[in-house]
Amino acid sequence: MDRHCELSDYVGAGADVEGGSISAFFEQLVEGVGVGIGAVGSHGEFVYVNERYAEMIEEPRSTLLGRCVGEVNPAFDQSAFEDYWSSFTTGETRIYETVHRTATGEEFPVRVHVTRVDIADTEFNVGTIRDISELERRREQLEVLRRVLRHDLRNRLNVVAGYTNLIEVQLENDDDLRNHFDRIQTEIEHLLATSENSRRLEELLDSARSRSEVKRTEIRLDHLLEDAVTTTQEKFPDAAIEYANPGEIRVRAAKYLGQAVTHVLSNAVIHNDTDEPRVAVDARRADGRAIVSIADNGPGIPDDRKDLVFGREERDQLHHGRGFGLFFVANVVEESGGEIWIEDNDPRGAVFNVALPTTSESP
Repeated sequence: MDRHCELSDYVGAGADVEGGSISAFFEQLVEGVGVGIGAVGSHGEFVYVNERYAEMIEEPRSTLLGRCVGEVNPAFDQSAFEDYWSSFTTGETRIYETVHRTATGEEFPVRVHVTRVDIADTEFNVGTIRDISELERRREQLEVLRRVLRHDLRNRLNVVAGYTNLIEVQLENDDDLRNHFDRIQTEIEHLLATSENSRRLEELLDSARSRSEVKRTEIRLDHLLEDAVTTTQEKFPDAAIEYANPGEIRVRAAKYLGQAVTHVLSNAVIHNDTDEPRVAVDARRADGRAIVSIADNGPGIPDDRKDLVFGREERDQLHHGRGFGLFFVANVVEESGGEIWIEDNDPRGAVFNVALPTTSESP
């Protein structure tokens, strides 16, 4: 028997399925399901792959036939294939999450459903292979969400507890009490905002997971910025917030973009170390995108921390960032199809830039 022949050769080509051969029916079925399909014989080599799987591996189907499983799955021990094969029973299905390797050496995560089937008295392991790169990204986002949230809440609650202890010790000092109560009130507001933003982000990511993509709606960016500036100015009346209205700009964005922009504005005031906090908000069009810049005169952010504040790097060392808030902001912007980055302001401070795709209706 030729080990490298197509699996369809094992099927009775003369049999009919409503007037067509089983081979033709089988071929149409496996090519139309939208996921990768591969079949492996008792020798541990592919006897069939569909076009979708060949595209995932970035190789022609003809070169995949006869290849060992371990060549495309680096996590699989090919030397143990005989034991693996004999451990299956006919009709049994197993589910794995592993990685597969493309022809160029790039590895990507997959979920594989493997079923032992008997076709024309010959057994095969037939697997459906689905690229779960996007699912892994969502999992990573949710894991960081949980860790950042726990870290942020713990730190802020410790601050509240510490100042409460100081109040208890200094009950007769009214000035100190006032300062301590003000600090506690600020920390409580942070906690409430963190809780609400975590709910918003979980809603956003859950929505993306159920739909395979985030729902984006068309909005007037100039109106959104005006509302965000007004909200922030009312909260911080002593800060100087300038907004240069760019005129009508329409973008498609995920839910909660307004809350994300407001958070950046609030951060620019809260973390400002000057006696006169100043924030300038500007928006412009460039290469089919809307660029929003929020510049402050605060202490700035060192180059080696410009990614850390969004939780993008060193995710096990969350104290290097600024907690949950900017993680929330970055995810809302990215789910809107945009990007966010930080530059240095001149002569001091930081500039938070947000780029969003404009709509065809945007003038």
